[in-house]
Amino acid sequence: MQAEIRHLLTPDIDPDTFVPDDPERFMFLVQMIAGPAGEPGDESFQFEVCTPGWLHDQVQREGPMTGRHRVIVDHFDWGALHAYFHRLVTRCPGNDWHEVAEKLSRYGYWEFEDYTQTHHQL
Repeated sequence: MQAEIRHLLTPDIDPDTFVPDDPERFMFLVQMIAGPAGEPGDESFQFEVCTPGWLHDQVQREGPMTGRHRVIVDHFDWGALHAYFHRLVTRCPGNDWHEVAEKLSRYGYWEFEDYTQTHHQL
């Protein structure tokens, strides 16, 4: 099974007009809505897109931090980001959607990450 992107959204910027105040220091959220190719349904994966300069500033203020769920860029290029996300979904095939989604969650925060379903008997 293969994933396909339904939408790439960002609540923080307008990708058509965005010009960072500091081209070496910025961060914004990207939400990738993806689902099984050719099948109904989709789920959300969130990424922080940021520059090394922004990361440096964060580490200076807060100390060590993880890189999980971040996409690091050296400049803003929405077309390159779009291509990156499309390559990402092609690199994460699986036997079923859950396996695909778990692979994608290694890169972006999956809306069902750490979700456990418990069944209660009455």
